[in-house]
Amino acid sequence: MGLFGLGKAPAKPLRLMAQDADDLPAISALVQDAALRAGDLSYDPAGRHFTLRMNRFCHEAGKGIPLRAPSVLRVSGVTAVKMRGLDIKQANLPLSLLDIAVEPLEAPAVALILRFAGASHRDIRIEAECIDVLLLDLAAPRRARSTPEHF
Repeated sequence: MGLFGLGKAPAKPLRLMAQDADDLPAISALVQDAALRAGDLSYDPAGRHFTLRMNRFCHEAGKGIPLRAPSVLRVSGVTAVKMRGLDIKQANLPLSLLDIAVEPLEAPAVALILRFAGASHRDIRIEAECIDVLLLDLAAPRRARSTPEHF
């Protein structure tokens, strides 16, 4: 590979959908360490969806050059959203997504728990009619400024 990646085909943007609990671990792993701001969180009660715009760290790229892809995670069929330790009015508050967990409710309803890094508990509980999650890269990955460090 050349200095700027010349001669290498660009990675294809991801388009993944989760429709049951078995699909979620893969999406959770792909969004781990995604960087975003509180202003990138959006809940549309009328449209019944919750959206996160983020710069997803591309763990699937391996140990080579660190990459990030501009991405969207969208949860549909949302019936309620509860935030803890987050204030979306602080639009520039930096966030790092740790994982997504699923908690079964009265079938087929679920609660998706999005946990964020931070000194205090930071999470979003999204209650939905069923699992309907879309992860979409908006463009091909680009070189990241840094690599996430896990302790």
